[in-house]
Amino acid sequence: MKKCTKAIIAVIVGAAILIGAIWLINESRYPNVPAFDDHFTRKFLNKDKKIGDGFYEFKSKTGQYTMWFPEEYQVLHKKREDYAINNNSYESWWAVYNEEVEGKTQANYIKTEFLTSNPADESIHVEALFKRRFGLSKCS
Repeated sequence: MKKCTKAIIAVIVGAAILIGAIWLINESRYPNVPAFDDHFTRKFLNKDKKIGDGFYEFKSKTGQYTMWFPEEYQVLHKKREDYAINNNSYESWWAVYNEEVEGKTQANYIKTEFLTSNPADESIHVEALFKRRFGLSKCS
């Protein structure tokens, strides 16, 4: 009975060491930056494709776009409205980076929304954007 107990304990310890070693090797493959510290954010990023200084390639889950993503940001996903996707026609997400500025924590956000649109409606949306942003009354 004692031999059997020791063998079981040895198998459990060996399995725990093996699992721990595999996990450490897997984690060491990722860059040591905040974007890759978050498991949800890393699903979007290509660890082998660093673009410019401080950016990695971000590939949308819709497969419709790629973009440069800052290495210090993380995609929010705790609330249902933080990340939303609807097949390949809609995707919306927020990313945040907290930094210390003069002893206070400042949150910096990126808000992205992808929505396939009707090209006939684009001029209406662009005109409305310019009116809101720049106070223009007429776009030519």
